[in-house]
Amino acid sequence: ILVETLPTSTAHPGSYSGTFKYILPLQTRPVICLCVVNDKALIGFLVFLILITSLALLVVLYKIYILRRRKSHNMHEHERLLNVEPIPADALLDTYKKKLADEGRLFLAEFQSIPRIFSKFSMKEAKKNWNAIKNRYVDILPYDYNRVQLTTGNGEPGCDYINASFIDGYKEAKKYIAAQGPKEETITDFWRMVWEQKSSVIVMVTRCEEGSRVKCAEYWPSMERGAEIFEEFVVKVNSEDHCPDYTIRHLSLTNREKNTEREVTHIQFLSWPDHGVPGDPHLLLKLRRRVNAFKNLFSGPIVVHCSAGVGRTGTYISIDAMMEGLEAEGRVDIYGYVVQLRRQRCLMVQVEAQYILIYQALLEHNQFGETEISLSELHSTLSTLKEQSTEEESTLMHEEFQRMPVYKNWRTYNAGITEENKQKNRSSTVIPYDYNRVLVRLDDDPSHDSEDDEEEEESSDEEEESSKYINASHIGGYWGTRCFITAQTPLTDTAADFWLMVHQKKVSHIIMLSDSKLDDSVTLLVSAFFLLLGQCGCLKVKHRNEFCSRKESRALRHYQFLKWGDGEVPEKAQDLVDMLRDIRSKCGSGKALTASPALVHCSDGSSRCGLLVALWNLLDSAETEKLVDVFQVVKTLRKERAAMISSMEEYHFLYDTLQACFPVQNGEVKAPHVSAANTVEIVDETTSTDQTPTKTSEANGTDGWWWSEGPMAQTGCLASVSLPQGICGYNSSLPPPSME
Repeated sequence: ILVETLPTSTAHPGSYSGTFKYILPLQTRPVICLCVVNDKALIGFLVFLILITSLALLVVLYKIYILRRRKSHNMHEHERLLNVEPIPADALLDTYKKKLADEGRLFLAEFQSIPRIFSKFSMKEAKKNWNAIKNRYVDILPYDYNRVQLTTGNGEPGCDYINASFIDGYKEAKKYIAAQGPKEETITDFWRMVWEQKSSVIVMVTRCEEGSRVKCAEYWPSMERGAEIFEEFVVKVNSEDHCPDYTIRHLSLTNREKNTEREVTHIQFLSWPDHGVPGDPHLLLKLRRRVNAFKNLFSGPIVVHCSAGVGRTGTYISIDAMMEGLEAEGRVDIYGYVVQLRRQRCLMVQVEAQYILIYQALLEHNQFGETEISLSELHSTLSTLKEQSTEEESTLMHEEFQRMPVYKNWRTYNAGITEENKQKNRSSTVIPYDYNRVLVRLDDDPSHDSEDDEEEEESSDEEEESSKYINASHIGGYWGTRCFITAQTPLTDTAADFWLMVHQKKVSHIIMLSDSKLDDSVTLLVSAFFLLLGQCGCLKVKHRNEFCSRKESRALRHYQFLKWGDGEVPEKAQDLVDMLRDIRSKCGSGKALTASPALVHCSDGSSRCGLLVALWNLLDSAETEKLVDVFQVVKTLRKERAAMISSMEEYHFLYDTLQACFPVQNGEVKAPHVSAANTVEIVDETTSTDQTPTKTSEANGTDGWWWSEGPMAQTGCLASVSLPQGICGYNSSLPPPSME
């Protein structure tokens, strides 16, 4: 150890420093370490170390592989997408035809190129265990980045989760919320979302049950219950508007914690079939108009849901957004928008048929425009439609009629043109289409009477073979697809089939529009049939005893319109309207026609029948929705039977008749005018075979039309009709007609 001492200061000479050297002995002892090494333990340790290192290396390599694979997959998803250019409005029809050619090959290629799920977007939150019960389908989940997050939950895990996604519109971000149909477990979450997002419109594109499967919980109270409590929310139904294709519910949503109430409009679309798509794209355009009528500019996103919240939901959102784009830019990018939808929620626009439906809806609007008119604007709109600047210039109404599709030979009519059936047609140009022609069964088996053919669109080969041909078609009404049967006035050889059709189809009203002075041998048989029935109530339909298999009686009303004349339209529109109002009042609810259709017949089953059915449907629409759409009503009829509303005079007649039926005063629609009808009671009745008097029938009417009511007895397969001689202008020199 060396210690050096030095003078500390010149001021203290006694202080010094110096260096001393001390040698300290260091004693050491040897230490012996004994180390015993276990070879097996060492080898095991080394193996373990190698395994851990290898496992860590594998994990790192796997993550690198997944990242590269995901990147490659994302690139592959992007590479799969096609370069589809936006479509100008004037090229939309040609583009649609081109893509539909060759069994829709181009449509299929476009649709299949869009990834079902974009894997670069995670779904971690939806896959957590506590959220699994909230998902209706395990493979349809929201992406994490744009899922709707609830903010006022109870603090439990998953309280912020709901299976719903924000969706961008044409230009507006987060214009929609696409959601799955609420489950019983998520009803409160659904209303919490509606409240937090300040949504004022809910569009439901499904029924609660379809095909015996639950598609969505009924998350609103019925009118009978009035109101229902879902934790801090109270939902109350203030009113309901029921229409054939949709129901509008006006709801009040109250937050009990904040003591605040909001109005919410719930629109449920009812005409989307369980399998497939709506047959007429016009229905979705109509739904869009209803939704937009209730949209508040200051409210939050429109909530759209079906069952899974992707197929029908994506289709409706696409139509709405692309309609906005078509009107703003005059072109549409349907493919690009569906790709965008899939990036915001998986499987949006789920099947190819829905993808094609978007094109059809846009094409419908682009070709025909909006032709719906509210009753309050009917008079002013008609004035515009009838305006004509010069004599050479056509009116807007005429241009509208010229845009009407003809639908010539758009469906097959093979049954009506066979050699056996040609002679059963009065006109060679008016043949019923095969898809909706009335099938008269050869066997009048009672077990078939209860069969519901309301949903049948096409008749099977077996049904074709086991049925008789009659020139008659099922025609849609305002309340259903088969509310009417339009038929030609029966020939001598088809009159028995006519009555068999009346019986089998449960017809309760027959409306005769043909001239009673027919120029063929059916004059006695058919005219006497109806004239005597109406004026004297003396017609009795019965069966010979040897053919009796059962007995059944059903009320039947028969109407004949007497003032049509030789023109295309009636002499006085009010006479036809009065008769229609009387018929409709006796039919009760318009929905009753779906179970017991009205049969309308004229010479060819189209010309006059089409005018009456169109007017009937328009009156139903006007009284239910306060809206009319002459163009769409006529277009639909033309698709169902040839030669329906074929002239401008008939088209003009419909508009003029509606204008007369719904006068407007001070901007409000006045109550429609109803003519007083004379009533007369007929007591001269045909008696039964044992001369027991039958129940009295009534005949009512005006100088323009009359109706009669009486029983129709059906006891077997063949019917005979007996008429007395010498009454109601019947020529007593001829033998009484009898038909079997």
